[in-house]
Amino acid sequence: METKTLLILLNEWWKTGKVSSDRLKEYKREIFDEIKRLLSYRQIIILSGLRRVGKSTLIFQLIDILLKEVEPEKVLYFSFDEKKDDIVSILDDFQEITETDWKKDKIYVFFDEIQKLKDWDSKIKIIYDNFPNIKFILSGSASLQLEKDAANNLAGRYFLREIPPLSLKEYFELKHKVRISNYQLHRNELKRELFNYFKKPFPEIVDFKEDRLIYEYIKETIISKIIKIDLQDVFEKVNIRLLETLLEIFYKEPGMILNLDSLSRDLRIHKKTLEDHIFFLEFSKLIRIVKNYRISTLSESRKLRKVYPFDISLSLTFNPGMEKGKIVETVIASKIDAKHYWRGGNKEVDFILKNEKILPIEVKSKNSLNEDDVKTLYFFMKKFKINKGIIVYEGENKKDKILRINLVDFLFSPEIYLKQNN
Repeated sequence: METKTLLILLNEWWKTGKVSSDRLKEYKREIFDEIKRLLSYRQIIILSGLRRVGKSTLIFQLIDILLKEVEPEKVLYFSFDEKKDDIVSILDDFQEITETDWKKDKIYVFFDEIQKLKDWDSKIKIIYDNFPNIKFILSGSASLQLEKDAANNLAGRYFLREIPPLSLKEYFELKHKVRISNYQLHRNELKRELFNYFKKPFPEIVDFKEDRLIYEYIKETIISKIIKIDLQDVFEKVNIRLLETLLEIFYKEPGMILNLDSLSRDLRIHKKTLEDHIFFLEFSKLIRIVKNYRISTLSESRKLRKVYPFDISLSLTFNPGMEKGKIVETVIASKIDAKHYWRGGNKEVDFILKNEKILPIEVKSKNSLNEDDVKTLYFFMKKFKINKGIIVYEGENKKDKILRINLVDFLFSPEIYLKQNN
């Protein structure tokens, strides 16, 4: 399809003056207001995140806001999912269709799945530096690539915001069409919804009732498209069968230790090939690698790394009967964006947050805790001279040197508890 024809189809507001309701959606993610505020700044806005988390919907909601303030012909949307074309050519076609002078007029340019355009960062940089009248809002699914490219070529020119899968609060609000202003009023309902939320934290499927359809959606519209389309667009020599095999291994046992030597032997592939494909999965936000904590970053070893699904819903499509403890552990890993755990001898702490202070976090799938449940956490805190630790479990909140936090309370407002300890 010609770019001009595609532009006319994608930018319906040039004719109608508005975004159609099926693209707009009524519910707005929690991050919407923050991104709307960033529209007033000169810097490029970059939205990254897993497929189907609602990046495109968020873009159309931003466009809807802009259409109340600017002429429809001053807002351009293009998706590189539809066609890979040169940016200047797109802007020239936009100018010819709308009679908007993109080199002079104040315009807003939304580019979806920008990572599919080769050297997108250097091309955007040239236009950004020479045409301050253009406000760019970019989105992409390959988050690591976006971050790397932006850091290399767009330093000081962008705000990067990751759009995660739905939070527990967003899931509940979207499903029940309510806004939670008083958490305590809904706490018990949220507890009952918890495991449904774990299975379907994507906006389009919150109302799905059959597990079979939920798993099919996640496999086909997220996992398969990333493996068979997105990664092939970015990398050469992508072995789809190997990626599928690795996901099946990693997703069936979240938190497994990554032993490259034994895995390469078992799969009968070269170790370098294995490392490359594990990187592809991490790059595309299908898995997360959690390293064994060391005081010095330089001493962090490639040994004893753990592999988790990026989100538990991805894993449940492969292992619906997963034990509850593994589910909860994976959920917390995602919620805190875990990058470290700690193992010393036969002792282990589930996760270590490294910010201004070190914060150890243990996860227990139980309602009450005994001495054995807390002794390793106390050992770690004493060893590293840390005053606070957290255990997330299913019992009631208790504040002490170790903060015991109910799972639902933590998932609803993790920032509250993490801020108390940093």
